[in-house]
This record gives sequence, C-alpha cells and structure tokens, in this order.
Amino acid sequence: MGWISGEQLERDHRGLRNVCAADGHEGTERTPLALTDEGIRVHAFHFSEPDAVFQPQQDADEDVA
Repeated sequence: MGWISGEQLERDHRGLRNVCAADGHEGTERTPLALTDEGIRVHAFHFSEPDAVFQPQQDADEDVA
C-alpha cells in the first residue's frame, strides 16, 4: 500500500476517492486508479500516455537503481 498526499486526502474527504485527479472520471474495473509518485490517484493508463506527466508510485520494497 502506498502513501497518499494531503491533496489526495482532502479529495477523499470530499467523496472523490474513486475519481481520477487528472481527468475527473471515476475509476472502474476496466480503467482502475493507481497512485502516482506524488501520492494522488489517477487512471493507470495515464502513466503510459505519450506525453505522460505522471509516474507510478514505487513500492517501498522495490530496488531503485
């Protein structure tokens, strides 16, 4: 489990826990949300877009070279 930012925590408290911070659409089984390295939830597909500005959150146990 990753950490969430203060910004995401505020979104959660406003009922936006399952809403993408990038595009405002809900996460679904086909388009799940994932945490960015900044601790906000966005659709996982945003990580692989050609002009991606989001990076996935690294696991704490994962070796980073």
